[in-house]
Amino acid sequence: MAVLSSVFSFNLTVFAAGPYVIEAENMTLNNFTTGTVTYMNYVNNQPLETMTYVQGVLGQTSTASAVFNGVSGTYDIGTRLVGQVQNGVSYTVTINSNAIDQWNTSQRYGTNYTDPRNIDIHTSSKVNLSPGDVIKLTAVSTGEVARIDKLTVQTYQGPPTSTLSIDSPNATLNNGFNWAKDRALGLAFYPGNPMIGHESEWWRLSDSTHTSLTPGYWGAYVNRESFYNRDISHQSDAGHLLSLDNETFNMMKLFAGDSTASGQNSWPLWAHSSYGIMYYIDGTGFRELPSPFDIMHKAYQQYLWTGNSNWINDPTLSAYYDSTVGQFLTNHGVVWNDANPSIEQPVVKKISGEFSSTYHEDSQDSLVSAGDSLGVEYQSLLAYAGIKKAKGDLTGSTLWNNRAQRLKDFYEAHWFDATTGRYIRGFNATGGFKSDWGHENSFFMPLKGLGDFGSRTNTYLNYIDANDDGLGIEATTYLPEMYYNYNRSATGWSWLSKILTDRNTYPEVAFTAISNIISGMLGVQPDAPNHKVSTISRLTADVPWVEVNHVKIGANDLKIKHNGVTNSTLTNYSGGTVTWEAQFYGTPTTIYVNGAAQTPQTKTLYGQTISYVNVQVNNGAVMNVGPQLIDYTAPTTPTNLTASNVTQTGVQLNWTSSSDDVGVTGYDIYSGSTVIGSTTSTSYMVSGLAVPGTSYTFTVKAKDAAGNVSPASNSVNVTTPNAQQVYMSDLTWVSATAGSGTVQKDKSVDGHAIILNGKTYTKGLGTHATSSITYNLNGQYTWFQSFIGVDDEVNSSATVVYQVWADGNKIYDSQTMTPTSATKSIDVSVAGVNQLVLTVTDAGDGINSDHADWANAQLFRSQVYLSDLTWASATAGWGTVHKDASVNGNNLKLNNQTYSKGIGTHANSEIVYSLNGQYATFTAKVGADDEVGTANGSVKFQVFLDGAANPSYESVTKRAGDIPSDITVNVTGKNTLRLIVTDADGSISNDHADWADAKLSR
Repeated sequence: MAVLSSVFSFNLTVFAAGPYVIEAENMTLNNFTTGTVTYMNYVNNQPLETMTYVQGVLGQTSTASAVFNGVSGTYDIGTRLVGQVQNGVSYTVTINSNAIDQWNTSQRYGTNYTDPRNIDIHTSSKVNLSPGDVIKLTAVSTGEVARIDKLTVQTYQGPPTSTLSIDSPNATLNNGFNWAKDRALGLAFYPGNPMIGHESEWWRLSDSTHTSLTPGYWGAYVNRESFYNRDISHQSDAGHLLSLDNETFNMMKLFAGDSTASGQNSWPLWAHSSYGIMYYIDGTGFRELPSPFDIMHKAYQQYLWTGNSNWINDPTLSAYYDSTVGQFLTNHGVVWNDANPSIEQPVVKKISGEFSSTYHEDSQDSLVSAGDSLGVEYQSLLAYAGIKKAKGDLTGSTLWNNRAQRLKDFYEAHWFDATTGRYIRGFNATGGFKSDWGHENSFFMPLKGLGDFGSRTNTYLNYIDANDDGLGIEATTYLPEMYYNYNRSATGWSWLSKILTDRNTYPEVAFTAISNIISGMLGVQPDAPNHKVSTISRLTADVPWVEVNHVKIGANDLKIKHNGVTNSTLTNYSGGTVTWEAQFYGTPTTIYVNGAAQTPQTKTLYGQTISYVNVQVNNGAVMNVGPQLIDYTAPTTPTNLTASNVTQTGVQLNWTSSSDDVGVTGYDIYSGSTVIGSTTSTSYMVSGLAVPGTSYTFTVKAKDAAGNVSPASNSVNVTTPNAQQVYMSDLTWVSATAGSGTVQKDKSVDGHAIILNGKTYTKGLGTHATSSITYNLNGQYTWFQSFIGVDDEVNSSATVVYQVWADGNKIYDSQTMTPTSATKSIDVSVAGVNQLVLTVTDAGDGINSDHADWANAQLFRSQVYLSDLTWASATAGWGTVHKDASVNGNNLKLNNQTYSKGIGTHANSEIVYSLNGQYATFTAKVGADDEVGTANGSVKFQVFLDGAANPSYESVTKRAGDIPSDITVNVTGKNTLRLIVTDADGSISNDHADWADAKLSR
């Protein structure tokens, strides 16, 4: 075994933000040796980088540590390593012996450790560091040798943020939106993104001009740190909505700039890496004909979202637009003849050497012209007309609008198969055509606005609807938009809800989920250059109302709410007056604007007749528009919220009612920000709180029939008591009688499994009216819980009444229950109760078939952690006694097990508590803390009660790394608890002692 141990003083030049680079060979090493390798470009065999690394030993554990002397802050730690084998090495990073991250090597595809394709970077994110902290990297080499280059400590940045939010009564929509938002933001390229650094580095290292991340976000499989032009075009709308404008602009401009590179012939590259260079997997030859037009269309759409003139006037982008509708179209067979359009050839065609005329990459049709290329070509011509108009060239704008219309007319005249009654999806080189199902080249035409918007389109949409189940996930993300455009809202929501539920990890899914909600469901149509926005509701019964907050249209920050399809509200927070074109399907004779009747105008949208009014919305204004008047007044705030009857699993809430101009329909109960229940009354029993000893904050909001919600009530804070659970069937009763048969433990009275309304219970009591079961509690318990009902083994005649008696007082009565009654639950306090009696009566009609179950019946003792109490006195032979921490202030840790609660001290130590006869049991786990190193320290633990000369408990000698000892001491009726730690061997060196998980039970 080669071992290199050296002392390294980690001195840093201190910068406020870092980064601090820790070369592995300069760290304090154990079981690591140092090596050097020169990495070669495996394509051209040219040197890329010479790396000095540290190397472990196969089958052994190695460590490397250093002291952090930088500025206190929150950091990412990037570990640059070399690994090839799946789970070949297990790595752990600790700070001051506290583990903050653990990972294993992944499968990579270089030949060996000298191959740069095996370089990996793992990021340990959001780590708090202070000067003097010890950073330690542990490597366990099992399937391969650990090799580490360096650790880079850089200021934690985290993903970008967005204020965009949603509210609706539909959990699928709300939860899916929030998932998509977080997922998309997490896909941005930013320093410290844990997803970055796992791609092969040989190709980036070969380009010294691209050394930092480019502004952008994932637009490819997540195992490819790259963005593809098709993906980014589709993701760009959501990119704006999530405030990633800089990222989108940079990526689109990179693609535009590609078109002028040598050999590109006006084509953008198919993909760029996260560092902005050509992505090596696809190179320059992967060309799908729709993509150049898609970039142009969506770049112009960004201008409509942002109003940023750079999208129009940037020289690189502007040249790309001119080239795409100029030389690129000419190169691909397009011929215009404005004087005699009848001899034009306006359809773009794939030329020899190009990959595909369609986005359907698996197509075997050899199409030279495809429907999806034609659709995005059409949109690019409209975009170019808009660009010309934005630049003040009205003549040019008219020219290209006319050409776009002629392309649409050409499609209608030449791309319809009368035999099948369907639109044609593509032509081959000999003029043959296809009108069967072809994925993207079948549905992109209506998606992009081609078709007659009449009977042909409707029939064709039905055909798409019948065939769209077999699409890949990327193609599927376009479907909600298409169906929503044609007001097929139920189908649009069906696809959108599936996407929101399935949550596929492909990046396009998260981004387009956002845009399909905003642009599709809410029908938001931006026109930021003209300070205008249009909306149209496409809601269904599943989503009766929806509100999206902080939609940015240019400088305007908007809130948009739809109530059904007949009423909408827009709030303009800032950015100046915005014109709101409030659109509604159909032809209502009147549209109300803040209650005032107006006569709407009409037009068509994707062939659908819509009515609309234009409304000026000033800063801070809220405008309500629709053919139906809607109640927008929220109920008043509920007041006087109180909590009572707090148990381990529940709490009773009560409050004073709210009022409303129409009427309060109910109240939603919140735990934190989560709705946990609803009621129409002014009280609510919270149940199912899973973890005793947990703090909760509750509020209540009132709501009305229109979906208006009041402000939150005052909050109440509740901590459920800790509990020790014991089943009644595990205790010995004083007496137990049954009117027929014998009282059974964990079985029905007939000896079967306990079953109530189809649910089986493994624990409980089975009896028969008239029955009485008596237990002596002796004041040791606080709560009694049980489920009750007539056992399923009988299905008629039974009538029973359950009662619970505490020291002669009835504290529960179920009223009459029959086999058809719903199962009831009992949750009652038995604090201080000495005798508990469970009775079942026959309800006054005889005991025929009265099989009764106390299912899951149990008692609870309350608990309290010692560290949550105030001690009478506490001394330590060194340092200071700590609550919930070791004597050194670290996490309590015994034999590699960390404890969040307990007391850390040092021999010789005494800690005294006053019990005042309130508790029954003291429990703890004791041992020497791991922070002193294995086998160090030597301590004994003793427990004394009420001044007794002899301990009630004494441990064996404990050293660090020993298995902790469990303590259970009966303290019933005792007034004083003394916890003693002795040095065991006459020396207190390293005697760090922990009373872990120490608690008292009633």
